Amino acid sequence: MKLFRKWYIWLAVAVLALTCWGCEQLFSYEYKIVGSWQVSHTYLNGEEIDSTDYAGYNVGTYYYIYADHVMEVRGYRNGEWRTSTFATYIVNQKEKTVEMEYTLMGYNYHFLADIDKLARKEFFIEFDDKHGDHWRLELFSRSNY
Repeated sequence: MKLFRKWYIWLAVAVLALTCWGCEQLFSYEYKIVGSWQVSHTYLNGEEIDSTDYAGYNVGTYYYIYADHVMEVRGYRNGEWRTSTFATYIVNQKEKTVEMEYTLMGYNYHFLADIDKLARKEFFIEFDDKHGDHWRLELFSRSNY
């Protein structure tokens, strides 16, 4: 009977350890950012706008974010959909930031954004560009999970 109790306690501890490891993965920003996102609202210096010369920030632009810092951005401008030629991201969970860099339609985007919200269906970021303009992009999930 004592052997059974020791085995049961060891099994319970092992299950708890695996569960905690899974929870860490589930709640990490690195895990939660992976998916298909679409820009639904764009704000420039606090004012909502529908479009801009920067295709990467336009309403309707897609961000496909994959594991291992790989992503793809698809933007629409002048009647044409274009895909990024280079795209990467780095998440800093402690600082609640994401650094993104990509080239789309001849323009190189590189910014460090504060993550205001990252939930299953919502991903809101804010950042200042190199000209001092303040951007807020509100992206909503297009993923089925």
